[in-house]
Amino acid sequence: MPHLKTRKFVVLPAVAILALGSAGVANAAGPPPTLPGLGGYADLAVLTLAAPVIVHARVTRAVALPASSAAGVGTRSIRVHVDAALTDAILAPDAVPATIDYLADVAATGRGKAPALKGADVLLFLRRDGTQFQLSNARGQLGWSAATEATVRKILTEARSGTVPVITGIGNAFRVPGNVPGEAESQFFLNTEGGKPVSLVVLTRPGEAQRLSLALGDVIDDAADSIPHDTLRWYRLACFLPAMLPATIEADAELTADYAFVVKSLGPCGRTLP
Repeated sequence: MPHLKTRKFVVLPAVAILALGSAGVANAAGPPPTLPGLGGYADLAVLTLAAPVIVHARVTRAVALPASSAAGVGTRSIRVHVDAALTDAILAPDAVPATIDYLADVAATGRGKAPALKGADVLLFLRRDGTQFQLSNARGQLGWSAATEATVRKILTEARSGTVPVITGIGNAFRVPGNVPGEAESQFFLNTEGGKPVSLVVLTRPGEAQRLSLALGDVIDDAADSIPHDTLRWYRLACFLPAMLPATIEADAELTADYAFVVKSLGPCGRTLP
């Protein structure tokens, strides 16, 4: 993984110094470029939850490195040395330098060149490596937008709240008939890190659409809550629950159908990052 370093500590090999002098990726006069973001909430959650440091910065210089200094880079990518000025530290346990520089692998243009990056606003997802930094993921450099930053901040807030448990599987499930024909309630008891009780509840009533809710606690009642998409609650369910009930749970056709309703209601995770 390419390393990020503060300008104060950078010591580049001779081949990289030559590149800085002859292969700069700079913009002509015009508006600053916009880097692509990620396609879905789940990938943004992966980056946000894994990165110890997250910053908003603006690229002041970008230099393409020669292939000899970019081992492991794909044929359609180019490794660039980027200088960036810190705009805001979104997540930073320790001090972050006002100016940082790092290496990033970017998709080549149609002409096989590095894209123009100077002036671009970026979100950087980082981790420390001693006194240096590196991107925490190969896709840890994103184009910044107010909406993306707001989503990152919301993920961090929800994660810190301690009210959104980490789901590790399904422990048990059962279905109970109601007081009238066709009425039933299925409960799926989830395994979580730390053992916090969490249940998914599927309510079936004649003449009404089935309803899925989430209950946090030992008692299942009307306090069971909804599961809005593109929230940390939804992500930890949609991306970590199995597609089918495990074989350890004795399930008849109706309970199996209710779990299929759970999976359908949550929808696809959409995650492309590991």
